[in-house]
Amino acid sequence: MTFADMEMADIKEYAELFVSVFNAPPWNDGWTNLTARMRIGELLNTGNCVGKAAYENGQLIGIILGQKEHSYDGVHFQIQEFCVRTENQRSGCGTRLLAALKDELNAIGVVNIYLITQHGESTEGYYQKRGFTTSGQMIVMSENLTK
Repeated sequence: MTFADMEMADIKEYAELFVSVFNAPPWNDGWTNLTARMRIGELLNTGNCVGKAAYENGQLIGIILGQKEHSYDGVHFQIQEFCVRTENQRSGCGTRLLAALKDELNAIGVVNIYLITQHGESTEGYYQKRGFTTSGQMIVMSENLTK
C-alpha cells in the first residue's frame, strides 16, 4: 500500500470512491458524484486541509481528510471525511491510512485530533479501537432548517 497527498487533479476518483462507500450501510446516504466532488473540493480548496489517499496496485482504496484549526492550546485537527473501499474494509487498510495521517499531523505539530461520527460498533467502535475516546464533555447539536 502506498500513500499520497490528496490533490484536486484526482477529485473525480475520490468522489467515485466516496459515493460507493457512503451510499452503502451503515450510512446509506444519498451522495451523487457531483455532490461528492463539491464536498471534497470544498475541503481541499481551503488553506488548512490535510488529506491522504491510499493506493494498492495503482487503485485508490481509501481517503482521509480534514481541517487544521488553531486553538488556545495549539493546532487541532478535525477528520471530516474518511472512507475505504468496501471490499478493502476489515483488512487493515483504514488503520494504516489513519496512521499515515497521524504521522503527518505529528510532524506538523498538531496536538489533538477529533471527529464526529455515528454511534455504533462499525463507526464509534472503530475509532475507539484506534485510541479515540467518546467525549464526555462535548456533544453534537443540530437543527434541520428544511422543516
